[in-house]
Amino acid sequence: MYGEQCSSIDGVSDEIPPIFMNCSKYFIAGKDEIYADCPIKNGTDPCYLLKELHRSDSFSNYFLAILPIIFSIIAFIINICYLIAQIKCFRFETMGFKKREAFLMSRSLSIIVANLLFYVVIIVWKVNGFNYTSAMIFILVGSSTFMSVTGTYITLTIVLYLAVAHHISYMTTVTLTHCWLLIALIWFLSTVSSVFVGLFGATLFYPDSAPISCSFESCQRPLAISIVVTLSICYGTVIGLYIAMMTRLHRLVRKSSLVQARSNSNSMIAMRRLSLNMITFAVGSVPILVVCIVALANLRELSSLGEGCKSPCKAFLYSYLFIDVEMLASIAAIVW
Repeated sequence: MYGEQCSSIDGVSDEIPPIFMNCSKYFIAGKDEIYADCPIKNGTDPCYLLKELHRSDSFSNYFLAILPIIFSIIAFIINICYLIAQIKCFRFETMGFKKREAFLMSRSLSIIVANLLFYVVIIVWKVNGFNYTSAMIFILVGSSTFMSVTGTYITLTIVLYLAVAHHISYMTTVTLTHCWLLIALIWFLSTVSSVFVGLFGATLFYPDSAPISCSFESCQRPLAISIVVTLSICYGTVIGLYIAMMTRLHRLVRKSSLVQARSNSNSMIAMRRLSLNMITFAVGSVPILVVCIVALANLRELSSLGEGCKSPCKAFLYSYLFIDVEMLASIAAIVW
């Protein structure tokens, strides 16, 4: 599953090896005999390892493939319908609303592309298993989606604020062309940053097969900390910006006179939209951030899975770590 392929262990028998006599309910005849000769450390329960190995296999098939695919298909259909509705509305909206709709269409398109690329990740994983390439693609696509959605939320927040707090400047200075250029910049920066995160992020888990040499103390740990800190800053920036803009709009509503009923109404609508966007972003992004932090905390053990070559014994001896990796990956895939 992890690392380069090694030769397998011979000697398959129909009888349960003595080492697995106490766990016959987990033992699969004709399959698990190859693990009997693996060098188990003193004090390690072979039955526990065998149980975790089969749990890892079933977990990866369900939570890393079937469930994320079902969710991605649902999300794909919803966002396709939403994008079509946005395009139809965009044609008949006023210029002021078109600026906001442009960012909403960019967000929907980003989610659709992420769902399509997720299928690529599944195909690569099923063909080659977990290795540097599949990990790089997984991290690259996930970080690209996170960065593009984060950038879109930041600009959409600023656009909503300007449309209400500085309406005249918003209508005369900010043009639709500016919005398209800003969207293109967001996509470009998110793509460039995600390529960096994907190339170096996969190195954290597969240091032996990575194209660059990266030791744990001098490279892997500082790199992992930098990635987690950067993602945390992006997350904190969006949430902080939402809170700041909502606070300013709330003050604007309180200062508005009764004559400014229209402006007051627009401010309340903008505040509701900002609140909805903040909740959506916060709930959708927290699991990704938690996964990154947990991976950083257990980086030394997780990186050991990518060291050396893969073999039946390695899958057996590190089965308890494989299940942890698959849980983290499944959470990221489902949220994605």
